[in-house]
Amino acid sequence: MGNGILKKINSPITPAFFLLALYLIFTEGMSSFLIFVCVVALHEFAHFLVAKKLGYKLEKFSLAAYGASLDFKQKILDKNDEFLIAFAGPLCNIVCATIVVALWWAFPSLYNLTAQFARQSYFFGLVNLLPCYPLDGGRCALSILQNVTSRERAVKLISGLNVVLSIIFFFLFFLSCFVDFNPTFALLGIFLILSLLANNDAKYTLAFRLNKKVKNFAKVKLLYVKKSTTLAKMLSKVDWCRYTIFVVEFKGKNIFLGQDNLFKLSLNFPLTLSIGEILDQIRHQRV
Repeated sequence: MGNGILKKINSPITPAFFLLALYLIFTEGMSSFLIFVCVVALHEFAHFLVAKKLGYKLEKFSLAAYGASLDFKQKILDKNDEFLIAFAGPLCNIVCATIVVALWWAFPSLYNLTAQFARQSYFFGLVNLLPCYPLDGGRCALSILQNVTSRERAVKLISGLNVVLSIIFFFLFFLSCFVDFNPTFALLGIFLILSLLANNDAKYTLAFRLNKKVKNFAKVKLLYVKKSTTLAKMLSKVDWCRYTIFVVEFKGKNIFLGQDNLFKLSLNFPLTLSIGEILDQIRHQRV
């Protein structure tokens, strides 16, 4: 992660998004594609706002057919923060669609103008809640599963769901050929299989700077944290308006860590380690 300073954001458009754009333009028209872009933009903006609120900064993303998903290989995010960031996108789509539908009761004339937006928002939000990689539902499921098993095992379980659900979608597509032909099922099945091989990811890093200067007689923010708190979580709580000092109870003593000490630790230890584990390692190195 280096020093965590964002110098450049790369946002390549993946082939999947490009093909979907062509499909929407040629089958439903340019207006349908523009509405889809609006739905995706609202979805990603919700991710961004929640991540920023929790102290993270978007460093990299790839725009795919499902939006921009967090990479499963990334282990910087706290599992609870990971859930909130991932869930924010689908929730935004569903809430926006529900608001639009509610407006139809008061203003029926809006139906023709907003029906497609509501339909796409519901569909996009609900599909993203599927517990599969690289969808937001998969990220939420990963966060929950880490309460009962390791992250590595949780990733394997969710990847297995990709295969199971893709088989179900292919079966539904097969049935639709005899009832009401619907290529969407086949596209979803292909997408879930290809997603296991692709590397379309968004990367959030903690938004902190090592070169921040503290003013003379700056106000101090004192925070007490448990030794089980991860380094990532502590970094996300740094207050840039005040000098932050963390108090950790360790081996019967209170350890005071200033934000500058915390930054130095972040360069030498994984952000997923708890502060207790880090202090234990430092203690053993000195013995």
